[in-house]
Amino acid sequence: RAIGSALGLALAGLIAAAPAIAQPKSGSAGNMVCWYDKSGRQLGCGTAVPPEFAGFEIREITRGGRTVNKVDAELTPEQQRARREEDARRREAEEARAAARKRDQLLLASFTSEKEIEARRDREIAQLDVSVSGLQGELNQLRANETDIRRRIDAAAKGGKPVPTSLRDEYLKATAETAAMEKRVAERRAEQITLRTRYDEMRNRYVELSRKP
Repeated sequence: RAIGSALGLALAGLIAAAPAIAQPKSGSAGNMVCWYDKSGRQLGCGTAVPPEFAGFEIREITRGGRTVNKVDAELTPEQQRARREEDARRREAEEARAAARKRDQLLLASFTSEKEIEARRDREIAQLDVSVSGLQGELNQLRANETDIRRRIDAAAKGGKPVPTSLRDEYLKATAETAAMEKRVAERRAEQITLRTRYDEMRNRYVELSRKP
């Protein structure tokens, strides 16, 4: 019994002398601190936390066993990175939900019926149709000009005459203009498809929101 008492006093002295590296803020007089492993198992208690347990979970506990303060265990670099990534994903998800709510509110405020959405869609597509028709007319002219220059070049080659440099340059210019106009027509047609898809999605979403209580 004497040996046990002496050992207990020695351990108490070591705990009291150890610096409180991760000790929670002091509570009321008589509280003690306990440290826990990752599974939540209590490893020890005392008036201060030993240095080797500084990064563990620490709780300040009253004599009655009530926890009045808690310091979570330090995270490893991998855990810290995982927590940052999870926080970033959570923020992005919340921002996406907020943006979706804002779009829904704007949609309901902008239209009074699905027919109104369809009418606006048809008007805007009709405007694009006019634009595409105009560009297509220009493209047909450019193609005709390119064909004419090509015919003149072929005629000169068949006659055994050298093709003038100016005619070659004119043909290169014509082909470049034709390619540029073809790209513009394709882009405008893609706009039509995108516009129709966007309005169809708006219409479907409006119907869904309108049916909700």
